[in-house]
Amino acid sequence: MSTVGSLQWQASTHCSASCRLQATRTSQSPSYLCRLWQRQRLARRSAFKVGNLYGYQACRRGKACCAAKRPDPADATQTRAGSDHEDSKMNTASSSNAQPAWKWENSPDAVKAYTALLGFLALGQIPALRHVRFVDLPYFIGLASMTIYIGAHRGLCTKVRQQISIKEGALAPFAASAALFAGYLVVKFFPNLNLQAFLNLYFWLIGSIAIFGALQSPLRQSAGPLGQTSLQFTVPEGLLLDDSGDSITDAQLAPSDIATILVAITAATIDLRAGHQNFTLNNMIACLVATDILQLLGLKSFRTGAVMLAGLLLYDVFWVFGSPSVIGDNVMLTVATSDIVSGPTRLLFPRIAGGTGEASSFPFSLLGLGDIAVPGLLACLALRYDASRAINMGARADAAAEALKGAFSQMDPASSGRQMADTAAEAAGTAVDKVADAESDQRERSEGASTSGSPHAVVEISDAVLQQRTYFVPTMAAYVIGLGIAFGANAITKLGQPALLYLVPATFTAITLTAASRGEIGRLWKYTDNTAISPIKKAKLKTED
Repeated sequence: MSTVGSLQWQASTHCSASCRLQATRTSQSPSYLCRLWQRQRLARRSAFKVGNLYGYQACRRGKACCAAKRPDPADATQTRAGSDHEDSKMNTASSSNAQPAWKWENSPDAVKAYTALLGFLALGQIPALRHVRFVDLPYFIGLASMTIYIGAHRGLCTKVRQQISIKEGALAPFAASAALFAGYLVVKFFPNLNLQAFLNLYFWLIGSIAIFGALQSPLRQSAGPLGQTSLQFTVPEGLLLDDSGDSITDAQLAPSDIATILVAITAATIDLRAGHQNFTLNNMIACLVATDILQLLGLKSFRTGAVMLAGLLLYDVFWVFGSPSVIGDNVMLTVATSDIVSGPTRLLFPRIAGGTGEASSFPFSLLGLGDIAVPGLLACLALRYDASRAINMGARADAAAEALKGAFSQMDPASSGRQMADTAAEAAGTAVDKVADAESDQRERSEGASTSGSPHAVVEISDAVLQQRTYFVPTMAAYVIGLGIAFGANAITKLGQPALLYLVPATFTAITLTAASRGEIGRLWKYTDNTAISPIKKAKLKTED
């Protein structure tokens, strides 16, 4: 047997035992880890040539996950000092030595998601479907679920995000109530007030930005050479920001970006000239605006989510069911169906003529963006939690591959097969240990249990999360079920329904049951999202520096 063949055999014989050791650290089954490695190895097989050798060695050395070293508590104070700067150095070093950071927008999964979104929008344009009873339910479910899916995945690699604290989450229902009631007073007592000129400009601007942000990456990928950045120009300080929130002064554009800008402006202009009554264009802009919201705004923890979503559930129920008896009118429904404020703030679908019930005179069935964005914030947090627990076997394999290349290049040709195997295994194991230790430390940081200093994450999000969406998938399934129940209640009672009454319990139940089945309720409750920093805090840190 050749030397390489011998190494492959040795590595493969230890695979199952090593995965069992790694499983004790990650709360995953050994068979799951081995299957996970096989799937990720196939997806990344071009990263190195001797895939089986490097991959199985990485799997063999997976015991690093359960043998990760812990820093001496006596050194914790010194380690914590200046940790923010050290994290920045680690990120800079890793980005300079490795391939460009993974971004979901540049992945095939993003193309599929946007294609599905456009597909649901196109279905609404089929005249025959508009006369089918209850067809608005799958239409709204499709648009809403794809909006949350896109927004959650776009937010994975966002470095600057406005994080909602528990205090802010508790105040959200009161702020929303004040805004809603103010809108109701305007509709009720100033019916001739024309705010549309100002709102049209606002909706045109945010619509253009949302369309450009969504189409830029897919068009770059499909444009070939025209998708490569080749146009350079200088912009004023602070006008443009990168993904990390830093100012860009030397901007770069691809020729395809010019086409994207034209498409975005044209679509927003057509929607404006149609008075936002072209429901397909309105829905497209509304969905893309919602994805921007989910990307740039996030819950800081599941504790915050529980407080805020419970409060917004009560807010929704009161203003739909309670306001008629207290105020004498259904405030939520009055504002939602008003023509004073017209724009991409809701999803629309033509209503079948002859319908009965509340707001039957309004020509569209509708779903408010709040019924997408609020549960969507929880789904986004669930996906980031999945990412914080993801086991990146590809990164282990890449690290082992580089280590093996170095080990083989320095190896004495006269070495025996056993010596070569031991040297290669030691080099690969050391490299894999570093990756495993970094992932382990990040999990502890998110639970506030790490003694390594800064609470901010230093491990880049990778495509490994796409195969390990343990909490995100049940949350999305529960959202679909909850929205279906809300529409069913509306069809039976002929009354407008507070969708959050069904969506919030459904999504939280799914997350709780998933955590209970995995024995992770304590971890889930202690989790704090540390993958991004708020713009205000980032600006403050820059000022201090």
